[in-house]
Amino acid sequence: MAVDMEALIMDGLLNLCGRRPLKAITVKDILAETGVSRQTFYNYFQDKNDLIQRVYLKRIIPDFQSPDKNLDFSRANLAVARNVQAHRDFLRQACMLEGQNCLREFMFSHCKEFDLTWHQMLYGGSMPEELRFATEYHAVASISMLLTWILSGASSGAEEVAAMITRLRDIGLGKLLAGRELPEGPYKPHGEQTI
Repeated sequence: MAVDMEALIMDGLLNLCGRRPLKAITVKDILAETGVSRQTFYNYFQDKNDLIQRVYLKRIIPDFQSPDKNLDFSRANLAVARNVQAHRDFLRQACMLEGQNCLREFMFSHCKEFDLTWHQMLYGGSMPEELRFATEYHAVASISMLLTWILSGASSGAEEVAAMITRLRDIGLGKLLAGRELPEGPYKPHGEQTI
């Protein structure tokens, strides 16, 4: 059975982060933790920041890597909130790092790009300026609230945070997107998510 080197290196960083401050962890430390060579590390990641961003993409927001018309936003958003809870210490430390390619800036740009592409896919045709503005507004608001939750240590549960974000997106974007691919819009809460 082949070893998934990308997953091994991501797990190594998460394991180290449980024992040491993230800002103090070096690529050399990750190599010692995982047993992979420097060349292998750089075959998968550009640097530690790239590794942090990949952990975010693959372990925190796996359903939001590339837009899909059939995305169940409510379910995917709840999964993100649960993943945040599972990796809260890592995320708190990663979101405190400053400088080039910091995770916070990556989160904002990724969410905005994802939402614009997804909404364009759902809307079809030329996206009206009102929808473009609302999309960018809600992308920034969603990430801001997620960051506040991560950094504050607030006691709100994953279900509550995910339900609020989904509901507020439905209020702000539901009518602008309703009637296209989804008659009620893509942000209607499903399953156990209620406020």
